[in-house]
Amino acid sequence: MSIEIKDSVALSDGSKYVVVSKVSYRENIYYYLIDENNNENIKFCVENSERNSFSEINNKDLIQELLPLFLKSTSGAITKDDLELLGE
Repeated sequence: MSIEIKDSVALSDGSKYVVVSKVSYRENIYYYLIDENNNENIKFCVENSERNSFSEINNKDLIQELLPLFLKSTSGAITKDDLELLGE
């Protein structure tokens, strides 16, 4: 999969999400996604390259480990204009 920060992806729940951050951690690729129409709808997903899909992760400990990595990855990649677009 060639999904990058700021790309838009559709998930099986019928919503489209913006990739806010992407990190490689413990031999997996993780994504931090925000619903394009509801910025309170956030998903944390892991890439399944064999299926060309995402699986949502709900493990709070793993998410806590990933959050600083997501922040570091996003630093400089998301501009003020990008944030304003999400707030519309």
